[in-house]
Parts: sequence; C-alpha cells; structure tokens
Amino acid sequence: MTFRILFDGTVAKHLDAPHDNEDAYRIAQDRERVVLSDGASESFDANSWANLVADQFLDSEPSDEQLNLCIEAYGRLHDPQTLSWSKAAAYERGSFATLVTAQNDSNRKTVTVTILGDSLVAWCKSNGEIETAPYVHAHQFGEKPTLLATRRELNVEVIISNQGPWTRREWHYDQQDTCLLLCMTDALGAWLLHHQEQGDSNAFKRLSEIRDQEAFLELVETERASGAMRRDDTTLIIAIPTI
Repeated sequence: MTFRILFDGTVAKHLDAPHDNEDAYRIAQDRERVVLSDGASESFDANSWANLVADQFLDSEPSDEQLNLCIEAYGRLHDPQTLSWSKAAAYERGSFATLVTAQNDSNRKTVTVTILGDSLVAWCKSNGEIETAPYVHAHQFGEKPTLLATRRELNVEVIISNQGPWTRREWHYDQQDTCLLLCMTDALGAWLLHHQEQGDSNAFKRLSEIRDQEAFLELVETERASGAMRRDDTTLIIAIPTI
C-alpha cells in the first residue's frame, strides 16, 4: 500500500504577498508521512518557525529533544542585538506554531495523527462518515490553543512525554475501504465545521474533490469574499491510503 497525495496547496492571506505565507508543510511519500505547521501571525518571523517545525518533524516523531533542536535552530537565525527595539521585543516574546503529523502504516493499515494547536484533520470513511480532530465544533476555534513556542519556558504545557494538550488519533482501514485524510489550517477547518454543523455536506464534498491549485484558490477566495471564511493563510493536503 501507499499513501497517495491527491492534492496539496496553500493560499496566502494576501494574494499579492505570497512570500508572507506563515503556513508550512512537508510530504514524504516514500515514508508515507505528512507534516503541517501554521505559524501564529502575531509571532516574530512565524514563517521561519513554522518551516523549522515542519522540517524537524518530517524525520521524527514529536519529542522534547526534537523540539529543543527546533528552538536552537531558530535561535541561530536571529541576533536580537541587531534588531530594532520593537522587533527585538517581539523576538523575546517568542514565536508560536501548530503541528500536525500524519503517519500511514501500510502493514497495520492504520493512519496515526498527532496534533498540537488548532490545525484540523478530517478522516472520511468509505461509508461517508467523517471524524475530525482536535475539534468537532466550529466554536472551538475561538479558544486559545496551546502552541509550540521558540522559548523553552513557554513550552511548560507541551511536555511531549506527557499527553498534555496533544491530540492523538489512530484510524484504521481495510482493503475494501477508500478513506480520505484531509489536513488543513484553522480558517479552512472552522469553515468546514461550521458547514458540517449546519447540515451542509456539500462543503466537505467541495473540499475533498479539489485536485488542483486553481480550484483551491477559487474556493478560498469565493468563501473569503462572502465572509464565510476568515482571511488567513490557508493550506490543504488530501491523502488516501491505497492498495
């Protein structure tokens, strides 16, 4: 079996500034693994932090050691003494990001996801049943999530050796199943759950059928323009374990 990627793409919050996109993701199809990280906009250089997190956890499972390596790498990027006072103050406050890892195990016919923060993962079974994590209601996106921080003292709640604020799910499939895994950042996740709660199954159908960047951009911009989706960096990855 393999972990086939049906779509992966991102739309920046401002289309004229794509390089300011603070979402980052990595795909290793040979290892059947996907990693997604959403840098918090209020952070200093959230783009770099999200990319470091995505790089680090593509090759390893979340651990305190790997998080410390991320923090050390981020520290080498900036010298506070060379920054303006306002940027130095922002740097000292720390940068923050979500983390999603999704690992397919072909032998066990299992997809395991590990999530910290408010990025959303949806698992759709062949019978149409949909499960989501870490949230199941749109209003949960209004809560302040626990995130990975560049300052060690701010990661007290994120002791990875303990369950803490982490969400872990293990989803099983068999040879007859055609299951979809969707990983997405928070604006898209909130939009999806809102429609699910309203009994609108068409939203998930539209999302799950996206196969190219043009279609993804059209959906995101249409929903932003209508006010149905918050304007934020928006990323979607769709994967399927196949025989």
